[in-house]
Amino acid sequence: MSAPLLSVQGVVKDFGYRRVLKEVSFDLHGGDFTLLLGQNGAGKSTLLKILCGLMRPTSGQVLFEGRSVSENPDALRQALGQVSHQPQVYGDLSAKENLRFFASLRNIEDGAAKVDKALAQVGLEKVANAQAKNFSSGMFKRLGIAKLMLAKPRLLLLDEPYTGLDYKSVGFFNQFLGQFVQEGGAVLMITHQLDCCFELASKVAILEQGKIDSEHGRAQFNYETLIEHYQRATQ
Repeated sequence: MSAPLLSVQGVVKDFGYRRVLKEVSFDLHGGDFTLLLGQNGAGKSTLLKILCGLMRPTSGQVLFEGRSVSENPDALRQALGQVSHQPQVYGDLSAKENLRFFASLRNIEDGAAKVDKALAQVGLEKVANAQAKNFSSGMFKRLGIAKLMLAKPRLLLLDEPYTGLDYKSVGFFNQFLGQFVQEGGAVLMITHQLDCCFELASKVAILEQGKIDSEHGRAQFNYETLIEHYQRATQ
């Protein structure tokens, strides 16, 4: 097996006297699509913030391509795509302006044409010139997905990406994710909407009481047995 794209090694996170993460360890290889499950408050979003460099662990380390993220954060930023609860867009700019600015930062060739294509793919072409601050939460999410389509990252960290997406949007997003994994990208996704993405996943990890019990191959489960296993693990 090839070296992991992202390696999480004994990550601990304390908030005062409360230990939220307790020596969490796992690897993400190219082609992996891992679902990270757990109850509210289990530490899933905290873990994602550590993985993308927004928060430092109390101890342990995160390696990207074998190098510490804390020592080489730019390498991870260039390879990373995110969808989170907090949209990373500028409210006073239009949807098109947000994407064009992002394309210029990433030096994306033929950026204007690719921006128009991405907006159409996420169903925002009719509001391309509207200020983002007037968007609904679902429209914000779709704009974030359009950024992913422009960036062509190697690693995706996704926190409840299906929230606010309609049936059509879920379809094109899953098509994008499937192709992304086939081309060697790695995905770590937090979601409660397992019915939207279960067939895409190759691995399942359950975070409970600050620890990941183990990683399971998706082939071990059908949808019903996964729900049963998750419910038992989080009781």
